[in-house]
Amino acid sequence: MSVDAPVGKIGKRSAWDNKTATRRLHGIDYQVFEDPDDIHDLINTEVRRELETDLRGEGKDPGKDSTINSLCHRHWKLDVVNVHNVQLNPLIVNSCDPKTGRKFTDRLGERRAGLEEMLKNGKAVIWPIVLLQEGQFLIDGYCRHSTLKEMGIPEAYTYVGRMIST
Repeated sequence: MSVDAPVGKIGKRSAWDNKTATRRLHGIDYQVFEDPDDIHDLINTEVRRELETDLRGEGKDPGKDSTINSLCHRHWKLDVVNVHNVQLNPLIVNSCDPKTGRKFTDRLGERRAGLEEMLKNGKAVIWPIVLLQEGQFLIDGYCRHSTLKEMGIPEAYTYVGRMIST
């Protein structure tokens, strides 16, 4: 809960209330959570919400998506990965907006140009990309990943999630 919350008020804790740090790697500034519990909170609130919204926009049921359903069953940690080893989801890369017909790659190219300019000028702090440990499969951060790759940045901070054995 926020420090500004009234005393005695009980509310749902936001992932944004957790403590972050700024780290620099290959000239790029990252805003990161270092504690695995904080990373877990972020993935299972903010990233989950974005993935669910994307699936609903495609007319799919997020409750039936195996990736989304696996997020809470993962141990998350901050790590550094080689950007060339990251695997992209072809269903996402080859998708297009059902309402506008615009290709994902076209929108990504436009967003990448803006982010690259801001990173080169030191005017951006980015979040780590998000990977599933199996196969280093990218689930969040396509613009960040492609921008870093395009800029020739060899490594990136990432949140990596591995399945917890039950």
